[in-house]
Amino acid sequence: MIGYADTSAVVPLLVAEPSSGMCRRFWDDTDVVVSSRLLYVEAAAALAQAQRMRRLTADQHDQALAILDTLWAQFDIVEIDELLVRRAARLAHDLGLRGYDAIHCAAAEQLNDDNVVAASGDQCLLNAWSTLNIDTFDTNQPHEH
Repeated sequence: MIGYADTSAVVPLLVAEPSSGMCRRFWDDTDVVVSSRLLYVEAAAALAQAQRMRRLTADQHDQALAILDTLWAQFDIVEIDELLVRRAARLAHDLGLRGYDAIHCAAAEQLNDDNVVAASGDQCLLNAWSTLNIDTFDTNQPHEH
């Protein structure tokens, strides 16, 4: 299985969240994990915000960032090019997506493989992938395999 992960499916691997177990299961069940290059900056921004909100100490932030770097090295990356940006803009309009979610939506679609399962905790993005006939994994729901 090729797993496409958006940021909401990765941050719980970095810090304890209710969906951490499901995200770990998704990560472990995939043969390869793919994401847009955008994921790194989104995850780093989420960690920085958690530290600003005092949900993470400085040490916890640094540890989570180190885990991100370790995981990042294991990702196959979808680059953000002109074609992807144009498709994402169309998907944002057609499917009511926010900008960054549209990038993730288009990146998973671009893989064009029946073995792709796209993971997110964002229901709007999951719905968009389903509309495009991409199998999904909701990190907020228990799954039976």
